[in-house]
Amino acid sequence: MKKRIFSTLFTLCILPALFLRAQEKKLVVTGAVTAQNGEKLAGASLLEKGTTNATKSDTAGNFKIGVSNANGTLIVSYVGYKTTEIKIGGQSKIDIMMELSSASVQEVVVVGYGTQQRKDITGSIASISSAAIKNQPAVSVDQLIQGRAAGVDVSQASGAPGGRLNIRIRGASSLNAGNEPLFVIDDVPVYNNSKDPSGTSYGTFTPTNALASLNPNDIESIQVLKDASATAIYGSRGSNGVIIITTKRGSGNKMTVDYNGYYGVQTIANKLELMNGRQHAEYLNDWAVSRNLPAPFADPAAIGKGTDWQDELFRSAAIQNHQVSLSSAKGNLKYFVSGNYFNQDGIVVNSNLKRYSFRVNADARLSEKVKFSQSLSFARTINRSVPTSGAGGGNVRSVGEKIYATSPTIPVFDENGEYVDYWYNAAKAESPLASLLTIKNKLQGDNFLGNVALEYKPIENLTFKSLVGVNLINRNNQEYYPRATTYIGGLLGGLGMIGERKVTNILNENTVRYTKIFREKHNVELLGGFSWQKEQDFSTTTEPSGFADDRLGINSIGSATGSTIINSSLNEWAMASFLGRANYQYDDKYLLTVSFRADGSSKFGASNKWGYFPSVAVGYRLSEEPFMKELKFLSDLKIRGSYGLTGNQEIGSYQSIATLSTSNFYIFDNKLFPAARHNRLANGELKWEKTAQWDIGLDLAFFDSRLRMTADYYKKDTRDLLFTVDLPAYSGYSSALYNTGGLQNKGFEVNLGGDIFTGDFTWTADLNFARNKAEVTSLGRATSTTLFVGYPPGNFLGYVYEGVFHNQAEIDAQTAQVNVKPGDAKYRDVNQDGLLNADDRIVMGNSLPEFIYGFNSSFGYKNFSLTVFLQGAAGADRVENTGLTDPSDAGNKSVNLLNRWSSRNPNSNIPRAGFSNVLTSTYQLMNASYLKVRNVQLSYTIPSSLLPKLAGSSVYVSGQNLLTQTDYIGYDPDGGGDYPTATTLMFGINLKL
Repeated sequence: MKKRIFSTLFTLCILPALFLRAQEKKLVVTGAVTAQNGEKLAGASLLEKGTTNATKSDTAGNFKIGVSNANGTLIVSYVGYKTTEIKIGGQSKIDIMMELSSASVQEVVVVGYGTQQRKDITGSIASISSAAIKNQPAVSVDQLIQGRAAGVDVSQASGAPGGRLNIRIRGASSLNAGNEPLFVIDDVPVYNNSKDPSGTSYGTFTPTNALASLNPNDIESIQVLKDASATAIYGSRGSNGVIIITTKRGSGNKMTVDYNGYYGVQTIANKLELMNGRQHAEYLNDWAVSRNLPAPFADPAAIGKGTDWQDELFRSAAIQNHQVSLSSAKGNLKYFVSGNYFNQDGIVVNSNLKRYSFRVNADARLSEKVKFSQSLSFARTINRSVPTSGAGGGNVRSVGEKIYATSPTIPVFDENGEYVDYWYNAAKAESPLASLLTIKNKLQGDNFLGNVALEYKPIENLTFKSLVGVNLINRNNQEYYPRATTYIGGLLGGLGMIGERKVTNILNENTVRYTKIFREKHNVELLGGFSWQKEQDFSTTTEPSGFADDRLGINSIGSATGSTIINSSLNEWAMASFLGRANYQYDDKYLLTVSFRADGSSKFGASNKWGYFPSVAVGYRLSEEPFMKELKFLSDLKIRGSYGLTGNQEIGSYQSIATLSTSNFYIFDNKLFPAARHNRLANGELKWEKTAQWDIGLDLAFFDSRLRMTADYYKKDTRDLLFTVDLPAYSGYSSALYNTGGLQNKGFEVNLGGDIFTGDFTWTADLNFARNKAEVTSLGRATSTTLFVGYPPGNFLGYVYEGVFHNQAEIDAQTAQVNVKPGDAKYRDVNQDGLLNADDRIVMGNSLPEFIYGFNSSFGYKNFSLTVFLQGAAGADRVENTGLTDPSDAGNKSVNLLNRWSSRNPNSNIPRAGFSNVLTSTYQLMNASYLKVRNVQLSYTIPSSLLPKLAGSSVYVSGQNLLTQTDYIGYDPDGGGDYPTATTLMFGINLKL
């Protein structure tokens, strides 16, 4: 009896638990597993923690699993991605986004018109993630690429805020057409062409960087497509490589708000070592005596240090950046919204760049078959610039020219407090400081870039996509050179300029994609499409002179009494394209990629409107062979090879057709009449430059991809180069554009990476190295004084400098040089004919580096991390043509000339002050090799135990361009012209709210 009572009570006690248990088993969780870029992950493993309940996602990434505990946890794993745990929390639908593990072979890479896993790629593609470029104080994306991708040479054209950079991928593919890569920003192709209105007719304009309108904080990833297999899908625009930029999309199961900001101070990275006031006064005395002129300074010592014009024109300058972003991927709507404010004062007085930008990226699943997406951004840039190297043709001096052409013997102000604007032997003089402070140069640009796309999936594995993209540019440039403080303004009674430029670029792309796995081993992807793009570019400029009052300037151009130059222009081009690609993979082992593109462009001759660009690539993953799987330390081993044709259409519009000029006037009946005449010969045979490239590559990964290596050897030959060929005078034309000549680039690239330590202490390192050799293989019917068959482009032609004539006896012992004096330069008579002439010149150097490299090392201990980034180039030469080492003129000089030849210093091999036999020679040639400490950053990530509401936020301090090791005596061996680069120290914070 007692047993029956006990049994009944026990049953009553466990019934509620059994009932609840049964109810819990009825909870079914569904959802989808995706990568961060939205790609569905097939075969992801899902396990209910603490049980054996498990399932895998299907080919569309969807999953369905019954769980025993509605408040339990799902463990989700996928090869190449970080294993993650998801709280169920009673939810019946959960979408899961997986995060890539470091440097995984399963990494998803954006390629032309699609994505691929890293392990399946047969071409040469370098990837730069947002983590690698995080917290860098860059104005534009091209600054972020420098030194981070093998084979990509990035040099600074100007150190000014918003200044341009030059990018060469595997060398220059052209000698006269464009050499910049194609940028594809969220599926919209663009070039780094400033599209700014021109400056005055005196050449005052300083080009800006078009990419400065793109906010680097919005970038998710950068892919650099280098070989023909990767770039041929872009056809006529693929010869110079392609850089694909993907901006951030919505992520997370709830809305997150992030704030990213930094503030820093910039100073000049390297000051020139110039003579001070006393030293330059002594130099000018020697210079005057050598010209049979009286010495201008009776007591040089009384001048002392004089004026350091670098201290007057350069300054400590602030840089700041602030961004707020919202992101979410909950349900059927994903969005990323950001607003950004960037403000950079230049290290040269009166220079500045401001940028205001706004972005809305969204993805909406309208139904199971229809998906809508958009990527829209707007940016306004306001650039206040100063003249840089080459601007003004001597009438408007650049910053550098103002410094080394101005004597330190003169003060900034005279005894009346007025700017001093003249010094000994000065030509076209003006006060360096007053001219910079009073020049008005404001360039405002508005840029709207974006696309909207619709995807339709009628059946499984088949997707149609239609995209419309726009790139709208509106630029306004205003310049004024005052009468009172600038040479050119004083000459013309004030010089002004107002320029407007409007560019409308429209793109439509329609593609169809089919993917299918047959019999578990045959993986096929087919892509076909049609693309159409058109651009209209209209610009107008008004250049008045002769102003009554500097205070009104261009705000009152109607009051100008001098001549007014008015210009306008309209340029249009259009392109239609058909494209296709097939990817085949067998057993995750054998890989094949075939692509083809046909481009029709309005830029070329009637007989050659269309160009055809095929490519083929193969890959073999030896690591998937059974005999290789026994090597447990080997994660991946792939051999790949590719060959293909790409083109270059960057020659400007209307180059193939005859054009008219209305700049001449003709006399009829003793009267002048405006008229038009032919100024360019038509060439209906004008066609594309074509580059044939083959590439052999090796991909290796060891120890679960903790150690990685990628190596490539390539050779690319460009034929039918676009050359301006001189024509005989009887033709009535001076020159015409033809296809002739050839150029070859070949080299190798290596990228090494490793997660050396893991755990509480981490160390990750990446090293890239590239060597490229360029050679002109043919000039055809073209002629050149600087290009030679068998030599690379970028040569420096000059004489061999052998020191100076120390005395008259050395002069009398030779016959090649006449009318020389002791202390004058001595040059080698190379052909030993007793004469010194052009036949004695040699190719004395080259501007191209022999190899480039970059090294990034990141250390971490718990919540602290330290990153050091080095970058360098070796083997490049520069010709020092600023006059710093030239004692023939009266400008300021390098301190090296303190050791110049004189009667007091007769054994020197540096020419005397005032020497007259100045020739371009090895005397001016300098080694421009360098190693730079580009970035050092120390950061701290706030743990949840310290501030739970700010968990994941971080603070950091950073230094940019901290050190440069080089023998070059100019501002920067990496370029920058006469506007030097800056060293930046800054503090930043990233808040996750």
